[in-house]
Amino acid sequence: MKKIYSLLLFTLLSFSIKATSYTITTVGTTYSPASLTVTVGDVITINANANHPTAEVSQTTWNANGTATLSTGFGVKTSSYTFTVTNAGEIYYVCTNHVSMGMKGMITVTGPTSISELGTTISNVKLFPNPVKNNLSVQFNASIEGNVSAKIYSICGKEVETLSINQDFQAGVTTLNFNLQNKIPAGIYFIQLNSQSKTITKKFIVE
Repeated sequence: MKKIYSLLLFTLLSFSIKATSYTITTVGTTYSPASLTVTVGDVITINANANHPTAEVSQTTWNANGTATLSTGFGVKTSSYTFTVTNAGEIYYVCTNHVSMGMKGMITVTGPTSISELGTTISNVKLFPNPVKNNLSVQFNASIEGNVSAKIYSICGKEVETLSINQDFQAGVTTLNFNLQNKIPAGIYFIQLNSQSKTITKKFIVE
């Protein structure tokens, strides 16, 4: 299998992702810390256990001290759970046994979103195909000419491939083509584009 999960819309130019690890513990009937701010690419460990099952919930459920799990979340965990943050936003979680006692927490995720515009010069970024096997194409519209850099990072935030450095483009539609064959193994990656001191990051899969 090939590693072509790296140029999807995440052409991270000159943005070195350095993942930071955080651990959330249980102290009595509270989480410590109960409120945490992290960045996309950071790694979170929640020390859940059978006495304190931890569930990801919606903001509405969290506000109501409920326990209904979020369909797109990590479900209910009864042992330590580690995950990498891939999208900006908020993550709400509760202890299903003690939420009525206020045992709940929130993680605020900052940084580049899974798909955002590259400042005022680049827009409508498209990545194809995704998943990818050999050749990855990144297409975008540019209001003015400029240059862009693209790098690929692992889900843990480690730089694994530099695709281009200060590659010139003209105003209008530009398509950048990259050959990923035999360069990275199958898996999930981020591509980061950097242009005019602005960045875009996007997750993609290599088959």
